[in-house]
Amino acid sequence: MFKTFISSLVTKHFKKKLDNWTIKEEDVTEVLKQIRITLLDADVNLLVVKDFIKNVRQQVVGRVIAQGEDPEQVLIAIIKEQLTNILGKNPSEIDVSQHPLKIMMIGLQGSGKTTTSAKLANYFKNKFSKKPLLIALDIYRPAAIDQLEILAKEVNIDFFQKGTQDPVITANQALEYAKTNQEDVIIFDTAGRLQSDEELIDELKNIRNRVHPDEILLVIDAMSGQDVINVATEFNRHLDLTGFIITKLDSDARAGAALSLTHLLNLPVKFIGDGERIGSLDIFYPERIADRILGLGDIVTLAEKAADVLDENKTKKSLARMLIGKMDLEDLMEQMKQLTKLGSVSTIAKMLPNNTKLSEDKLLEAEQKMKVWQIMLTSMTLKERRDPSVFKKQPNRKIRVVKGSGRKPDDLNKLLSEWEKAKKKMSEMGNMIKHGRNPFGQFGM
Repeated sequence: MFKTFISSLVTKHFKKKLDNWTIKEEDVTEVLKQIRITLLDADVNLLVVKDFIKNVRQQVVGRVIAQGEDPEQVLIAIIKEQLTNILGKNPSEIDVSQHPLKIMMIGLQGSGKTTTSAKLANYFKNKFSKKPLLIALDIYRPAAIDQLEILAKEVNIDFFQKGTQDPVITANQALEYAKTNQEDVIIFDTAGRLQSDEELIDELKNIRNRVHPDEILLVIDAMSGQDVINVATEFNRHLDLTGFIITKLDSDARAGAALSLTHLLNLPVKFIGDGERIGSLDIFYPERIADRILGLGDIVTLAEKAADVLDENKTKKSLARMLIGKMDLEDLMEQMKQLTKLGSVSTIAKMLPNNTKLSEDKLLEAEQKMKVWQIMLTSMTLKERRDPSVFKKQPNRKIRVVKGSGRKPDDLNKLLSEWEKAKKKMSEMGNMIKHGRNPFGQFGM
């Protein structure tokens, strides 16, 4: 999200030797300058940056540091509070008690609106045991209707379409269909368009006036630049938005413009999409995003995501085998499968505390290594994964795996070597736990 984490700027540029234990203007001049540059580089709106820097300066200059307080942590706490305020203070969840709950999805073409509609339907189905209905109203983009139908089948959710007839008529018929079939969440996937297209804006108004949605959500691509603010302003002027969904927040997008919207339009970000998988949609928690921007991680979201997507029985069984020294390559493959469900290595790493020590190059290297290992592991037989010693007894098996995976012999040798080291390490950790010792003491935990 941000190339430079703000907490690292505080550590590097904050003048910690204070006179009379009071933070003065000159103590924070350089660090605020560097934070301003970082925010602008991340494409945060200039007005938002000015307000943020002004608020931090007002809160911190003249602040008396009490005995036992760490000046650096005081400054970081103030920055976090102001970041959270900029992002919306508190999460803004959708009221699911409305029956039926009607949601109108709008946005520019290419913003991920159709995929997000399916993700949202899947969210309400899994989180609240709702019965959603996805309605295809995009009659202009080739294959838009087919795309939504495929996604609906993927998550086993009801789907409604009437081809290329007037979307207003289709929306009206969908309401009757939903009533007859007792659907309790109705999601209208409208056509992507420019906010300056008057004819299509009129169509959106007509759909809104006919279905009276409880939520009108604008889907925003995190990679959008400053123009997204004009887009959101115009859509809001015509349609009275209730909030935003930001997609592709797991990418290398700077996302600053999208994250500026709440402060500028006084409208909440309700959800964020952080991956291509249908389950990768999360409630937007301003405080957690502030932690990520600071570089403090987001362990709560990571834990919640793990609870949602990981197979608990498989994970427990595999981990137990590792800790008693029985880890084999099948266990390794299973653990990587489970890890992939949480997102990319980079996405997971950014949710971990002290992630400022992890460079993008190292994360990309780890991501690539995982992909290579998965390819080689799938080229092995189950017998080979369960008993890797066969590679030493029958070297020809290595040749077959190398050819089948399209990799080099050195890649396979490195995999087997690192697996041996990991197996030994996990066994040692299991032995420490067995004897009541802390296996994480070496990490300062």
